[in-house]
Amino acid sequence: MRTSDNIEAAPAPHEGAADIEAAMKGEVADEGYDLFDEAGPQAISQEAKDAVRRKIDLHLLPLMCALYGLNYVDKVALGWAVLFNFRQDLGLVGTEYSWASSMFYFGYLIAQYPANYILQRCRTARVLSLSVISWGVLMLAHLGLRNFAGLMVIRFLLGVAESVVTPGFVLYTSMFYTRREQVMRTMLWGAMQGAFSILSSLLSYGLGHITNTVLKPWMYIFLVLGLLSLIVGFAWLFFMPETPNKAKFLSHEEQAIAVQRVAENMMGIKGYQWKNYQMWHAVKDMKTWLLLAFVLFTQLPNGGLTSFGSLVISGFGFDSFRTLLIGLPSSVVSAGSMVVWGFFSIKHGNLRTWGMIVPLLPAIAGIAAVYGTIGTDANKYGRVVAYWLINSYAVTWPFCLTIVGQNIAGHTKRAFTNALLFIVFAAGNIAGPFLFRNEDAPKYVLAITTILVFFCAALLCAIALRYYMIMQNKVRDRQFGTLETTEEKLDGMRLGMHDKTDLENSDFRYVL
Repeated sequence: MRTSDNIEAAPAPHEGAADIEAAMKGEVADEGYDLFDEAGPQAISQEAKDAVRRKIDLHLLPLMCALYGLNYVDKVALGWAVLFNFRQDLGLVGTEYSWASSMFYFGYLIAQYPANYILQRCRTARVLSLSVISWGVLMLAHLGLRNFAGLMVIRFLLGVAESVVTPGFVLYTSMFYTRREQVMRTMLWGAMQGAFSILSSLLSYGLGHITNTVLKPWMYIFLVLGLLSLIVGFAWLFFMPETPNKAKFLSHEEQAIAVQRVAENMMGIKGYQWKNYQMWHAVKDMKTWLLLAFVLFTQLPNGGLTSFGSLVISGFGFDSFRTLLIGLPSSVVSAGSMVVWGFFSIKHGNLRTWGMIVPLLPAIAGIAAVYGTIGTDANKYGRVVAYWLINSYAVTWPFCLTIVGQNIAGHTKRAFTNALLFIVFAAGNIAGPFLFRNEDAPKYVLAITTILVFFCAALLCAIALRYYMIMQNKVRDRQFGTLETTEEKLDGMRLGMHDKTDLENSDFRYVL
């Protein structure tokens, strides 16, 4: 059997049941395989599939959105607290605030490999719920901070606690939804970053006006967010199912349909083995390196803008409260863009790489406008509008996650790719704040110039990734033929349910 240089030897489509069984011999089947085998290849009506999807949406999405929104605002709350004498109260001087901002990502970085290993070997919903409860406790611990050393410890532990969330969400979403459906769901929970940022900014604005109490204004921010995190964490612990075949809100027949729907992804549902050879598959896959480069060039700017965005806006000539309010439309751009792109993906499909390319264009235009008006008498509100455009780059992050969740098959390969991805994510967010040097305040010329260059480099990486996957699909179609019907895809579905990587499964095609 012929294979390309990038595709491991695997049974070609339609070679026969004996060859497929030989490929799966000795392999442990995924969760739900018994239901998949029980259902067999018979066609399931679209109405039945849609009914199951609606049930899954109703039960999962509210708590998924709540958790992911809190995950974002909990780690950026420091950027709001700093507007209410946080630095002065803790005696932070020099670059100590930058180090405190970055320390979260040191914990996040160090925990990535064990976090993804745990997500692979353990029950995903349980791991996520315990993570939320842990960081809720740590948010409350901010109230007891008195100095820089204590802040560094809390921020590091917060990074460790939150390290499982985004890779866990990529994994959890892929367990319940088809590849086409995953884009909109990822956009929805990803949009909660902007939505919760808006609500929390308004909340912080109100809490910042509380004076003459035992607690300082910035303490109320951490108190409220910590309590909300605990509530959501315990809700996840008691109400979220582990896999479709264990979802108590579905009947037995509906569970079988839910499993069959996801099996069509050719990526399985959930396995608990860690297969070392799949790490090598991740390392030699060109997609991995293009994704890592893209994440580096977008997260270096993100690290700085997350921690210093409010200070950049205040540098335009606004006080603390106006800075909070003027920063809100930036979050509207982020959240709104994600929802719009999500709806486009439902109608047109294959917008994942376009979602990494197109949103960078207004971001580049915005940062270029801010750069071009440095040291001029340009209207400060015009500069604010340009700054709002920069946040359109935030849309690229959930699209990047959909590439991992939908185009990286093999549970260990996907977990290891996630680990690499989030290590680079953390490293970029660690280094990012240091682009904003104290001596450059309030204009931060060096940081803005560097961000412009990085966004242009990220754009080239996204274009290259799209081209690479198009070419790989053409190679597979030429060598193994195209697949149209469920019956033709059945062999690939069985291989996916036995944890084969996309390099091993010749039926697998990349979605763009």
